Amino acid sequence: MTQNIPLAVGLVLIGSFCFALSAHLQHRAVDTHLGGNAHKEQMSFRSFLQAVRSTRWMLGLVLLGVSAVFQIVALSMAPLSVVQPLGLLAFPWSVLLAAHATRTWVPPRIQLAVAVTVAATLAFTIVTSIHASAGSDLVIRRVVIGALVVYAVVGLFSTLGGRGPHKWRSLFWSSGGALFYGLEASLVKSIIEYVRSHTWPYSAAIYGIVVALVVGAVAAGWLIQQGYATGPAEVVVGSMTVTSPVVAVAFGILVLGEGVGITPTAAALMMALGAVAITGVIALARFHPTHDHGGHGLGSTAAGQLKR
Repeated sequence: MTQNIPLAVGLVLIGSFCFALSAHLQHRAVDTHLGGNAHKEQMSFRSFLQAVRSTRWMLGLVLLGVSAVFQIVALSMAPLSVVQPLGLLAFPWSVLLAAHATRTWVPPRIQLAVAVTVAATLAFTIVTSIHASAGSDLVIRRVVIGALVVYAVVGLFSTLGGRGPHKWRSLFWSSGGALFYGLEASLVKSIIEYVRSHTWPYSAAIYGIVVALVVGAVAAGWLIQQGYATGPAEVVVGSMTVTSPVVAVAFGILVLGEGVGITPTAAALMMALGAVAITGVIALARFHPTHDHGGHGLGSTAAGQLKR
């Protein structure tokens, strides 16, 4: 498929909303089944199986699939370092969805944080679309090393999610899932580039990447469900949309060679815009009134705070 960055950006924008709505629905299903999980305990597999029987959870899964399809199509039309950062917009979407669901008002400082995050992300995407290489320099050995590094970090985050401080367990679980999601986008891009330049059905390398892709997808889903079980959907989506683009952009530049056209000035500007976007997300998490209220989004205790 030929390069079409504007269309790819549009698909990812729609996909980011589908992802935020998916998170909102699945979190509601898990949180309702666990009764809020005030002690932030790890969800058992049995409890998970019971939660997924909810129609709300299944609808969320369908929307997650739609989001994934849009992202895959977008990756075939634009560089990874352009496509993945736009996923950050799922965080503002999730805050607005929670406010709409609970019929509450979003405070001005949260509105400002959302605006800063969106503006910085869009600016970051424009800079990368101008300077990122349209092609990739695919070296399987680098792909394998990059994937192993991500798997090791995810193992650490999973341990902290299960045994770390209660307040931060949701953040650790969801960040681990986000690392996998960033890697998933990177591996999909690797497969696309490999198929374009190799006779892929006869290569062991492509099958290895596919196995890593499937294992990572399943593990990411499980980690994200644990994030829903131990915190509000907005915190989960926020941590995912910060970590995932960083992993994908780093993978695209360091592993796939998409950074060959990035000048020192462009790199500095990308770093500055990335820092501003991350600051906006941190502000959203910092000012979110339900971070310590049992994971009910912007409802329950938050409602009174938001209406003041």
